[in-house]
Amino acid sequence: MTYCGEESFAGRGLPFTASRSAVKRYDILVYSDGAVTRELFLSCGELALTICINDSPFVRVACSGQHLSYLVPGLLFSCGLIANMDDVVSLDFSSAQGDGNQDEEVWVNVRLRNRHDAARTRGGSTLTITSAMGWTLPVSARRLPRIERPPFPSWDPRIILDAALELDDRSEIFHQTGACHNAALLDREGIIFNCLDVGRHNAIDTLVGYLLTEGLEPADHMIVSSGRIASEIAQKAVRARIPIFASFSRAMSRAIDVARSTGLTLLGNVTSGRMHLYHENGQLKLS
Repeated sequence: MTYCGEESFAGRGLPFTASRSAVKRYDILVYSDGAVTRELFLSCGELALTICINDSPFVRVACSGQHLSYLVPGLLFSCGLIANMDDVVSLDFSSAQGDGNQDEEVWVNVRLRNRHDAARTRGGSTLTITSAMGWTLPVSARRLPRIERPPFPSWDPRIILDAALELDDRSEIFHQTGACHNAALLDREGIIFNCLDVGRHNAIDTLVGYLLTEGLEPADHMIVSSGRIASEIAQKAVRARIPIFASFSRAMSRAIDVARSTGLTLLGNVTSGRMHLYHENGQLKLS
């Protein structure tokens, strides 16, 4: 079944979401103090997504199945395969239920305006790109831009702190399952879009895809995430020219190095009323 073809994609229809529950329920056994009892266990649903480019398989990732029409272009952008949505002709989704206990699978065929060889080779071997990517990014995508600092700081830290609390409030599936990552896109008024996924890389790619698809200016937005900030996460934000990245968790050393070399304002340990600034504030209005 085709969910999103060229015509509906051009019309920027509703984001494709797989027809499956975001939360799976299981009857399990619990052993405690020598006794076994039955208990209802809630788990975050996981879906297998295969991305094809011009009919050739490119990559297979595990994801939550939410907001796929944002996740797919965001991932391709992070990989350096597209520069903007003008490079994409269509996204054609199809869904198939797996056999037995297997989760539902979704395939998407991405038509790119310029023909692309999905089987990239390096030294005679196939280069596999996953949603995590990290230092396996193609060289072209590793050439990160410099984030220009505005003449005057324009982000109120209170907006960021309030948004972090709001994102936590919105993270109902995480509080039920403890098994997903949440992320939100902010403008200077607060959250404009939030998403969840089983992987923090997918969550960030979905936000980047939202920016691309909706035609928003990256310099006027920032990200708040629940996951730790590793170098590949910081690279995604810098490549998209998003000036500020904040997280409930901590930054890894390479992520701090990326921020300091590119001008990304990197914030960690964002909790009620406080946060860490890993790089000079640059964008924040501090008293």
